[in-house]
Amino acid sequence: MAQKNSGSVDAVTAPAVDDSNHVGALIRLRGLTKSYEEAGTLHTVLHAIDADLRQGEFSVLLGKSGSGKSTLLNLIGGIDVPSAGEVWIKETCLTCLNERDLTLFRRDHIGFVFQFFNLIPTLTALENVSLPYELRGTDRRNNRREGERAARNLLERVGLGNRTDTYPDKLSGGEQQRVAIARALVHQPLLILADEPTGNLDEDTGKTVLNLLLELSRDAGKTLIMATHSPEVVPYADVVYHISEGKLVTEAEYQKIKQN
Repeated sequence: MAQKNSGSVDAVTAPAVDDSNHVGALIRLRGLTKSYEEAGTLHTVLHAIDADLRQGEFSVLLGKSGSGKSTLLNLIGGIDVPSAGEVWIKETCLTCLNERDLTLFRRDHIGFVFQFFNLIPTLTALENVSLPYELRGTDRRNNRREGERAARNLLERVGLGNRTDTYPDKLSGGEQQRVAIARALVHQPLLILADEPTGNLDEDTGKTVLNLLLELSRDAGKTLIMATHSPEVVPYADVVYHISEGKLVTEAEYQKIKQN
């Protein structure tokens, strides 16, 4: 893994190399590897992945349970640390950042949607959605005001404008996931990462949630990466990847692998 730097987020920029082949790429993965040691044996989940994911696209990561889909999302989002390789988002090397700067980068530039919602139970729907906005920068009072305005707008768009003061335990699973989607978008992140966002919902509710996530992401021009084992998502995607034997491969490459 690259050596962490003690400087600010803005100070970590790409080296002066010819990047002409990566025009439009928001995310660049270089030699990304993740291994775990268990009972004295090294298990490699992801092996030397090189990929460019373009800005504004909806990319789907398919793979069976345990294939490394969630691991890859966590590496891209800076939640987990690779065993080797680098993750670049625009001109920032996430794997070069120290822990504090990585936390700030995640806070300001990445939105997360999880399978199990991960709402804060002691906060209302409005408070859950506005929280990422409020945490930005140093002007907390102004951020709270602007965050509440943005949160109300998003809750209206996901059909929960009349549930702003409701706590998560009083919301259905589909309603909680709609709150989570609004929370992921409220601070206008560069990137939205969704890990099995419909996996804990029934089929009809899952379709509704998926359509909302896609509509709001596309309307805002955001890059969306979704990990799922559900092929029903594929028709909505701009790009489809599979994780096969630790490698990230395109749909065409995966079909070739299946034929051999």
